[in-house]
Amino acid sequence: MSVSRIEYLERFLDCVDFVSSGRRNAISGDRWLVNNYDPSFYGAVSKHLKSSDERVRADVVRLLAAVRERSALDTVREMRASDKDAVKTACLGYLDSVNEEDTMIPDLFDVLEHKNGQEFKRAAMTMGSIGRSADVPRIRKIYGQVTGDMREDIKAALISVIDRDAELRKKKDLLLSVPVFPDERKFLSFLDGSITYLDIRYRDNIAGKGTISKGAYENVYGAIMRMRERMFNEFDNLGYYGPVCKKMYGDLISLMEWASDDLSGKAVESDRITDGRRLCPRCGNEMRSNSNVWTCVDCGIKK
Repeated sequence: MSVSRIEYLERFLDCVDFVSSGRRNAISGDRWLVNNYDPSFYGAVSKHLKSSDERVRADVVRLLAAVRERSALDTVREMRASDKDAVKTACLGYLDSVNEEDTMIPDLFDVLEHKNGQEFKRAAMTMGSIGRSADVPRIRKIYGQVTGDMREDIKAALISVIDRDAELRKKKDLLLSVPVFPDERKFLSFLDGSITYLDIRYRDNIAGKGTISKGAYENVYGAIMRMRERMFNEFDNLGYYGPVCKKMYGDLISLMEWASDDLSGKAVESDRITDGRRLCPRCGNEMRSNSNVWTCVDCGIKK
């Protein structure tokens, strides 16, 4: 069961008071704080790195070392150079821990890229604990190359690394999508279909309307999200593709931006049945029923 931010900070602040009152290591020695730490708590916890009490500053550094919070790295380096001796000692412990983990990462990648079974599983768990934001592209490459339980193991590691970085969390859904192997023929087909969908069907049937049905909105939004994911996963493959493919990639990016902006400005209403007629959620034209299956007479969508 996850701990809420408020619960964590209440306990943390109690421990800050204990340290200020003379209880040594009340913050870093609290196993509850260590075990329930979440990277999203860093912003509030890190404020106490500027505490007027050097004992608090030192113990917060020790806590961040215990939870492997790499976001503090630059700040701790500055404190190591300029703070009081007790804080410098805590900072040195933090930096030694980070350096030790960094030396382990190449060996972990060697296992993840060449081994399987329990050896792979253990390496994935360790990578989840100590992996850096810069390691995400290489972890994703492995994620796309393995299947079954191995993919689940490396996915768990990927999630742990992403969750420690606020910027990576913003695109977590994309980073957890499965990378695509280069295949120019298939990608050209995808680009052609997507461009047709936005530049012809969307432009002709939806772009000029101020109000669209909820179903139409969800269909278009879902299509753009699928395009977004595929484009993200094909970006690294562009070096293998020819100039036509690269141009179409740019064309589709522009169309996606235009369609997303246009879609965001529309009023959305529920799917409608008017005078016994059902209107298509994609284009708004009349649908016909046959054996309880509704089919649009214009674009062919079935519901």
